[in-house]
Amino acid sequence: MAALSYIIRPCPACTRNASRYATGMRVHIAADGRDFARRAADIVCELVRRRPDAVIGLPSGKTPLPLYAELARRARDGQVDFRSVSSFAIDELHGLPPYHPATNATYFRSLLTEHMPLRAFHVIDSEATDPPAECARFLQLIDKAGGLDLALLGIGLNGHIGFNEPGSPSDSRARRVPLAEMTRAEYAQLFGSVQATPTYGLTLGIADLLEAREILLLATGAMKAAILAQALEGPVTEELPASALQKHHALTVLIDSDAASHLHKP
Repeated sequence: MAALSYIIRPCPACTRNASRYATGMRVHIAADGRDFARRAADIVCELVRRRPDAVIGLPSGKTPLPLYAELARRARDGQVDFRSVSSFAIDELHGLPPYHPATNATYFRSLLTEHMPLRAFHVIDSEATDPPAECARFLQLIDKAGGLDLALLGIGLNGHIGFNEPGSPSDSRARRVPLAEMTRAEYAQLFGSVQATPTYGLTLGIADLLEAREILLLATGAMKAAILAQALEGPVTEELPASALQKHHALTVLIDSDAASHLHKP
């Protein structure tokens, strides 16, 4: 299919206080996987060209893999300079050594920091013995860097963003959280079983993510279609954490045709 871009306007019937919500979110439907990676990289690179010392929050998972490969290629080819960029992983599993294959520290080291120069890359300490203090330290680092210019996000099958699981308050800050069974199941292959998968994660809170100057939400695949439509077009509720993104003033959504299949496009 051809690439498509449009704007979703929040349904007035779904919000009691329309002034709290963005006037509209920009939705881009990529033509294919290559177009998805190109469009996502274009957004990141345009920010970096506009602001060479940009501060960017990054998610792990399968969805952003094509983006990270494209960014590494562009850096290698000299198309964009990331040497003044600071990045922060938005979450981390808790209770593992940093070099464990399942940690975000390992994920980003293998995909990004070994392939492109950055001014700094920060992850929450997966072995933190004092999680509140570690989360406070991480927030201070973001604040010292000037705040997030861009937060890249994925969406979980249960609507989580970062490790903000269903029931997370919209004013939540960085903290240690129990992981939902569905989230743990997504990591199970790295540990051999769900039972062996960590039960807690460390994450930026919803309020922390909403403070980013821009947000880019990424989603691919038919399995994400129903939850994505609920998050973008349904009521804002703590039972669906990603729905809080409707409140943001500069939200861009980049998805493929499968993930877009349940949206009510204008």
